[in-house]
Amino acid sequence: MRNEIMFKLLVTTELRRSELVSLTWELVDLVSETIRIDEKGKKEPLLASYKSSLR
Repeated sequence: MRNEIMFKLLVTTELRRSELVSLTWELVDLVSETIRIDEKGKKEPLLASYKSSLR
């Protein structure tokens, strides 16, 4: 199940592999259904929606 969810997140949210591997629960917001990703070179974090990817 873990591998399936990881694959779906990679495909539907366009996360990089390194971003997916570095995810922690602190970066996942279950209420707003987003994942905060700190991208290199950007001041603002990217918020990737994961709601549709887990279906």
